[in-house]
Amino acid sequence: TDILAWIGKAAGIDDDVLSSFSEGDGTKILSIARYWVGSGGNTLPRLESWQVMHSLPYREPITEDVYGDLFKDVGRNEDGVQSYFSSRAARLGKSPVLAFDSTTISTYSENQSEARRGFNKDGDGLNVIKLLTLYSVKSREPLAFSKQPGNVPDVISIENTLAQLKCFGLENPLIITDNGYYSQKNMMEFA
Repeated sequence: TDILAWIGKAAGIDDDVLSSFSEGDGTKILSIARYWVGSGGNTLPRLESWQVMHSLPYREPITEDVYGDLFKDVGRNEDGVQSYFSSRAARLGKSPVLAFDSTTISTYSENQSEARRGFNKDGDGLNVIKLLTLYSVKSREPLAFSKQPGNVPDVISIENTLAQLKCFGLENPLIITDNGYYSQKNMMEFA
């Protein structure tokens, strides 16, 4: 946990989380992140007992009710999420190099508003959610992500991502994509 605390400080992640969310929510987010990394991804019901032996930013017990309320509150706090993304973008400097990735995830859930019939790589006939992620090539850290309906075409995903980049105020970012985006229509949209 000492190494994770150092990384959080050195990378500015702690400061960005704490400036984007309330102190209580920010320390809970950092504590859960450190637990997942430090425990190899254990499930959250084990967090409370793990917390007894490991120092975390949030000092009170993180019970199922505590993290359940946190996820509900943070999930509805789009201002906090976008503030965090903007804080991360501000650390990139001028003309950053960003990797853009899009993937679809199948879901059985009937409660995901973004789940729609769309391109499904798995071919399992389920509704899909499209996840878009921007990564800093230099720091190898995620910058921002968004969920979109699974039936949104790639060109519209690109338009939405470029609009998000404009909100961050990034000047002339260089965007790197995988082979799935190298169609003439997609490249013209990026241009």
